[in-house]
Amino acid sequence: MAMYKSISSELQERNTFAGVRLVLAADVFIWLSFLFAYVYLRALDTNNMWHPSGINASGGLGGATVGALVVAAAAAIMCGRHARAGAGAAAPAALALAAVIVAAVLQAVQTFNPGFSPTYGGGYGSVMIGFSAAMFVHLLGAAYWAETLFATLARSGIDGETAASAEAFGVMASFLTVVMAGAFILLYVV
Repeated sequence: MAMYKSISSELQERNTFAGVRLVLAADVFIWLSFLFAYVYLRALDTNNMWHPSGINASGGLGGATVGALVVAAAAAIMCGRHARAGAGAAAPAALALAAVIVAAVLQAVQTFNPGFSPTYGGGYGSVMIGFSAAMFVHLLGAAYWAETLFATLARSGIDGETAASAEAFGVMASFLTVVMAGAFILLYVV
């Protein structure tokens, strides 16, 4: 019976490893659609309406979101390493949870109060609001994952499945950080 549980746990770890990579591979296409919209609408700017004057998103909110996601990704990676080592993973999980919640709140403010009217925002406003809404939904999912990971670590400790989930969450948090950093450059800086 113990051998069956060990094989099952190993299978669960491999499934988690493969699953998060499959989700990220599919997720790349969501973010590529916004990149395509950005490039296409900016290249077809025949009436100079891609980015009308006075239509700017808050660079402070975007930068703070990137900063919060960097903290979340670093804490999530640390949580995964501590979980593999067998101890001390709850504190980094709590930090990752707090940082993801901060990023989600900042992204919600950017989505629902962008500082400009999306109706008069041209192509820029459309891409900005669409990206912000998609990132907000992703951050809500990440916050749920971080919360369940923290609750599992705090309540029942570390096993192979929990360690695999912590490592997978680190991969997902890192991916969202890279996406947000790239969007920050395109939508806030350029």
